[in-house]
Amino acid sequence: MTPKRTPARVPRSRALIFPVDAGLVARAVEEGVLMSRTALTMATMNHIIVGAVRLNRHYDPAEVTAFVQGELQQLTLEQAALAAHMRRLMVEFPPSLAKSKTISDHHLLVQRRVVYSALSSELSRLQGDHGFVQEAVESSQKWAWSELGTVIRSRLAETVDPSDATEYEAEREGRMLALREIDLPALADRIR
Repeated sequence: MTPKRTPARVPRSRALIFPVDAGLVARAVEEGVLMSRTALTMATMNHIIVGAVRLNRHYDPAEVTAFVQGELQQLTLEQAALAAHMRRLMVEFPPSLAKSKTISDHHLLVQRRVVYSALSSELSRLQGDHGFVQEAVESSQKWAWSELGTVIRSRLAETVDPSDATEYEAEREGRMLALREIDLPALADRIR
């Protein structure tokens, strides 16, 4: 009688667990919101300026608010796409116990996926935060007006050079006569 063989014991594989540093994630999300806020302000400021200068549009707070919400949506989708990309990389490059570098790389992918996902969630939450959206609109408006004011002042400085006072005085009478010919009430009505 042959002794009954017991099958060789196959070690069970355990899933590798990679702890995520909650403090690191919170700091990264906070910094990500700050960077997103800056990008949002710049994009909105440019939108206001282009609307005023190129498209001759009047400032419309409701339209600018909609633009801010749309930009926030785009930023949210960007972060969600980055989280999905990290997830694909995690599947494509699984950790291997034989190569310790692979484990640390996989842990880094996990950490990044969590950060991108958390930032996407926070930006999504901010879309519904009326105070955040209004603050972004107002800040962008102030920056846009400041930029427009700077451009107008520099163009005026190029047009009228008060340093050439003799020429300015000599041409003053002609400018005053031309000004009297302008129908100021009609001009005021056209501007309104």
